[in-house]
Amino acid sequence: MFLAMLLAFGIASAQSASAADIVPQTGTWQGHSQVRGVSGCTAEIRAEIEAEPQEEVLYSRPVALTAPFDLRQFNTVWETDVNWARRGLNFWTGTLVETERSPFGSVTSTTEVETFVLNEVKILQKAIVTVSFSSALAKQLGTSTPCVIDADITHQRVGP
Repeated sequence: MFLAMLLAFGIASAQSASAADIVPQTGTWQGHSQVRGVSGCTAEIRAEIEAEPQEEVLYSRPVALTAPFDLRQFNTVWETDVNWARRGLNFWTGTLVETERSPFGSVTSTTEVETFVLNEVKILQKAIVTVSFSSALAKQLGTSTPCVIDADITHQRVGP
């Protein structure tokens, strides 16, 4: 809760200093993820998630950005197909739904993301991923609830 208040204060301060959206700089960008919490998962799934390296590098590649800035410019880099909605100055939200099917059943991941453009070289995302299992697969796994993962994703310009 303290982190969320601190982040909100920082964003509000940055917004009051500028009356326009920030346009991130073209260059090499790198993304890192950090899991903040896991709930509702089986012990095995939770152990797998928690065993993932913290601050895992998601990508590192050149990004060409143009003004006016639209977060969709990052979709190719992030390998997503999110229909981003601008909610305020330097603030975007989006939802990504993916379903994987197998002979054992399906897994649907719904990722809800709040994105804050903090400055020209840093973007912060707060993501909640809800992983739901088909009834047959849930029964096989021994769970009746979805798995919820709370993560921070930081995107930073690291070079030209």
